[in-house]
Amino acid sequence: MLMSAKTLLAILPIPFFFHFYEYHSHLIGKEAELLYQVFLVLILVVGIVTREMTLPFFCWTNIVMIIISLILGYLFIADDRSWFQPFGRDIAILFSSIIYIAGQLIVRGIIKIAKNL
Repeated sequence: MLMSAKTLLAILPIPFFFHFYEYHSHLIGKEAELLYQVFLVLILVVGIVTREMTLPFFCWTNIVMIIISLILGYLFIADDRSWFQPFGRDIAILFSSIIYIAGQLIVRGIIKIAKNL
């Protein structure tokens, strides 16, 4: 069974990419430019694209996205306790995932409310 483009977009490990870019920008001594703006745009885009998904499927795709993000974080980002204070890399990725999912849910909710007006 082939995955749809919506599903592939939903399981992209955006929280991993967020921390990967942020941490590696820190390592080379540069500011992570446009990081938060791109993160917000991705929340909007993925929230809009996945608005038709049922809530259980939306939840499962985001669980898969979190797992992929944590695995990639383990493989490609050092657990630098001085940077990921006070909880560490994995909790930082998990926290970003929660913000990412909450943002998508807000976008989905606004779209559903706007449809009913």
